[in-house]
Amino acid sequence: MKAQILDAIGEHGLQPVTAVNAGLAANDRIKYVFSLLQMALAHAGHPEQPAAAMKQDRIACGIDDPALDSVVAEARMIGKLCRVPGAARIMARIAEEIRLMAAPFLAADNRKLAERLDSLLAALPEAKDDLLDPETASAMMQAGPGHADSLHRLVMDLHKQLNARQATLAEETIDGAATYNLADADRPMVAGFMAGVNRTARLKFDHPGLATTATRTAERLVIQNDIGTTDAHVVVIHVRDLCVSVTYTDIHPERLAFFQDMLTPRGVAWETQRTAVLSAGTPFFLATGRFQAIDADACRAYLDFLGSRLVFLIDWNRARKQLRQFLRGPDRLALLAWAAESDIGHRGFLELGGAKLVNQAIEAAAGSSMHFGDRLCDVLGGEETLSFLRVVLQTATEGLLAGASQALINDRVRVALAAHFSNEERRLLRIAADHAGLVFELASLVRDGIQVEPDGAGKRVKRARRFEHDADRLVIETLNAVRRRPDFSVFLTLLQDADDAADELEEAAFLLDLDLLQGKPLQDLQALADLVAAASSEWIKALGHAAQIGLAASRAETEDFLTAIDRVTALEHQADDAERALTASAVRHAKDFRQLHLFTTIGARFEAAADALKRVSLMLRDHVLEDVIDA
Repeated sequence: MKAQILDAIGEHGLQPVTAVNAGLAANDRIKYVFSLLQMALAHAGHPEQPAAAMKQDRIACGIDDPALDSVVAEARMIGKLCRVPGAARIMARIAEEIRLMAAPFLAADNRKLAERLDSLLAALPEAKDDLLDPETASAMMQAGPGHADSLHRLVMDLHKQLNARQATLAEETIDGAATYNLADADRPMVAGFMAGVNRTARLKFDHPGLATTATRTAERLVIQNDIGTTDAHVVVIHVRDLCVSVTYTDIHPERLAFFQDMLTPRGVAWETQRTAVLSAGTPFFLATGRFQAIDADACRAYLDFLGSRLVFLIDWNRARKQLRQFLRGPDRLALLAWAAESDIGHRGFLELGGAKLVNQAIEAAAGSSMHFGDRLCDVLGGEETLSFLRVVLQTATEGLLAGASQALINDRVRVALAAHFSNEERRLLRIAADHAGLVFELASLVRDGIQVEPDGAGKRVKRARRFEHDADRLVIETLNAVRRRPDFSVFLTLLQDADDAADELEEAAFLLDLDLLQGKPLQDLQALADLVAAASSEWIKALGHAAQIGLAASRAETEDFLTAIDRVTALEHQADDAERALTASAVRHAKDFRQLHLFTTIGARFEAAADALKRVSLMLRDHVLEDVIDA
């Protein structure tokens, strides 16, 4: 319980208010449980009727137990008894919640209340094997005139007393904070903290939490916020002489680290964290951070910032788990940090189903790109998935705040995912274009080096080797991408074949370095090299136009693409003729056998490069016409 946490960290001054707040929260939960039981008993008597859905009621009162959502639908009569799934646990919850409501008054040694409570709890149905006597269960929840005393009547009486006690304890309310025993200088500080809380509180949507109390004990202002509904989740703030001390407790060490990271930009100095245990045996983690303000304005600004961050702790661990099937651990933390920094949060995402929201978009948009067991980041890549999920969180939050229907928000998420899947094709086309640029560099390097003095030949070979190495790296990058997205395997085949052109041209550069070629065959070799360079230039154009067709298949763009493809094919035919002309010229005019061998071998390399470019251009043409334009 929150009161136990305050006791564990030595905050006795806030315990009366905290106990009352805990009792009021328990009242909301016990009313939900009573309604759940009444619906279950009614449905068991008429199972042919639709079962009432109470999930939103459960969430609204702060009970994190999804198993309760199916209780009404599964309730059935077995003879004279009613089987209610989890009935034993429900009875135990009723006892626990009503004790919480009574705790502020039992602490004052109220024997009459203690006897009444013990008597009514002793009469709780046993619920053995989850079976309930409908009459006994109904009597427990009766509270009208003419009925005997019941647990429901006690709940109503305690609720009135809790409201009265709360009014007595809270001397005033400052922007939603219940306060008492404040000094004049405390009020601006409490108002500063509440300004931050209220600015972002809407991002919790229907989730309970963020109740704040404040008081002055000794020579310091004490502000406490319950954050959410988890017992061990509390933040206590001390303000004394412009020094703000923040004590934070949590059952999740990862969320504690997240909270500390959120405050890091403000220069908070953290003490070493420690652990403690509640009376029920639940361990929790505790850390204290200190911030020294330079003046009152800086102190209020820090309290404002601190208050604005608390909403991002609600259901944080649940959101982290929901994101597990889409992102790796560090990326999940990065996404949640971004959502907090951007004042977007993750509660909207959870309100709309969390992982279910994304999985529905995947089912609609991914097609054959994903298979059972695939994780989104392994298909799209970490950065692309992180970018998409930022859109999901932002779309969910902004859509809910604007009152958009869930169907509209789902469609927006689906469209965003479809764009990211199509982004992969454009990314692979960009890789192919980068590879084509390297092929062009190789073709130009060899073309320009044919009739150049051999002094710089060694440098040209080194450059050619570097270009070819970079081209290989792009092939490997495509291979890794296609492993994630087998539906784009055409790009791996395309780049592997295009890399044959790079290999042939790098080999040609090496052969040119072996001897100074002379004579008439040199002119024919130059003509062949010019054709290959021209073909590599057209190949770059074809890839550029193909990328634009992926965005919008305009007639002009498609025409330019097909023209470039046709030019590559025509240049390859001309290269065939030029290579034969070179062979004939070399046979007639080469000065020796070594030059004959070099002319014909280099010519064959050029012709093979041109052939590879023709092959990949036709491959790209088929992909664009069949898979892009016709898709």
